[in-house]
Amino acid sequence: MPNAQSGLKGEGGIGTTREAFRRIKAPFIVAGVVACGVVAIGAGAAVAVPDLVASTGVSSVPGGPPEQLPAPTYAVNTNGDTYGSAADSDAPGNEPDLIRAVATNGKEGYVKKTELEEADGTAASRGFTSPEDALRWQEANRGDRYVPVYEVDGETVIGEFLIARPRS
Repeated sequence: MPNAQSGLKGEGGIGTTREAFRRIKAPFIVAGVVACGVVAIGAGAAVAVPDLVASTGVSSVPGGPPEQLPAPTYAVNTNGDTYGSAADSDAPGNEPDLIRAVATNGKEGYVKKTELEEADGTAASRGFTSPEDALRWQEANRGDRYVPVYEVDGETVIGEFLIARPRS
């Protein structure tokens, strides 16, 4: 099997190892920029690029208009709560009402999004107006937290989910 060093220019290949590295590296750099939503400009400067991570989608044609990402479709329990994996969400904040989790006892179930957000600080962060607000919240909420893990009905508790706080 020919390698990148041997050159494949006549066959539409890449020619050199350096060219191969550039071709392989570029998609990963783009993916990193898209995932972070930040583009570096000059020495040490960065600009947020929210459109890169917006839920409007990406183009399947280079330079083409973005295509709408499909909205996640979650199953609905008898109480009207959506449930499923947070990994199926198309954007932060679009997770189901009941998020799939594994309890400390090993049982698989669901945590309520609202309880998780209360325990991990997401709900509190919506009211922060300064970094000091966040620091005060962190100080007041030291230590591990647990939220109930439920059956799919969102009522029957089958265990607890640990939200571990960083040790300092």
